[in-house]
Amino acid sequence: MPWDPQAEYLAGLVGAYDDPAASERFDRLVFSQGMSPNGGTVCAAYGLYGAGEGKLSPLWHYIEQVFPGSLPASAQTRGDCVSHSTRNACLGTLACEIAAGKPDEVTGLLEGAPQIKTQAREDGVLSTEAIYWWRGHGGDGWNCEHSAEVVMAQSGLWLRQRHDDLGIDLTEYDGRLAGKWGSRKPPAEVEAVGQDHLVRTATRASTFVEIRDLIANGYAITSCGGESFSNRRDECGVSSRTRGGWAHAMAYLGVDDRPEIHELYDGPLILVQNSWGSGWIDGPRDVWGTSLKIPHGAFWARWSDLERRRAIAFSGVYGWPAQQLPDWTGGVL
Repeated sequence: MPWDPQAEYLAGLVGAYDDPAASERFDRLVFSQGMSPNGGTVCAAYGLYGAGEGKLSPLWHYIEQVFPGSLPASAQTRGDCVSHSTRNACLGTLACEIAAGKPDEVTGLLEGAPQIKTQAREDGVLSTEAIYWWRGHGGDGWNCEHSAEVVMAQSGLWLRQRHDDLGIDLTEYDGRLAGKWGSRKPPAEVEAVGQDHLVRTATRASTFVEIRDLIANGYAITSCGGESFSNRRDECGVSSRTRGGWAHAMAYLGVDDRPEIHELYDGPLILVQNSWGSGWIDGPRDVWGTSLKIPHGAFWARWSDLERRRAIAFSGVYGWPAQQLPDWTGGVL
């Protein structure tokens, strides 16, 4: 019988949990980079405030432009949601960096979309397994802060491809391979590969304004929390919060702060990308007032249903420059 992630989480699977020690380590790591783990400080220092005010910011659209067909990728087959959410957020930031056409501030190189097989692109471009190997225990479940620390300091972003020198094939998601290491750290040769493509830094996003303006500037977000949502979207793609709960991690890949959305839903919306494939939820995917569609497996959620979740935004470059992203509309309004 196929593994049913929604049923498993409702039955009590803990895929995401709080870890105060990991939270402190994350803060120390960010401070050691000369950065701030406080999203408000970041937005003020880099002039990001107000970028998304009153706007629709469909960050996922850049993922679809640069890596078509990469969302929602394969559904998780174990409790490794934190690595999927981290991957999806890093993929969003990477896609925006490529779309912006801005050279890397440290290397001076201009990022382009990596050349990978179609199967690898459709399975999320980046490996989740190589992140999950560093969770530090042999079971399932993790936390967003430790995962962020891993991609910044240990394992980085691994493309979905074969690594014949390591005897590892990451072309397709494999939940069993995700458990290859855990209580034991990956060997030095694996860590060395992961060091080649580290995420530069990250910061917490604690308020809607921080989340809105970071996403509007191309910085995607991973989140951990205990809320559960309906498997049916309404006519605008919104899923309502349900009873019960999922100890679960999900990525934020868009914001809708338009006045008309405030009127319809008594506040703004966040685009949530789940890691359960496309079949767990149905209903319209049309973005209100446009010809855009949200990704399969995703849903809009009211900010009021998400405000207690922990959220971390990833920067793909050293620092948090305002991204001059190309006009996303492309005639879709």
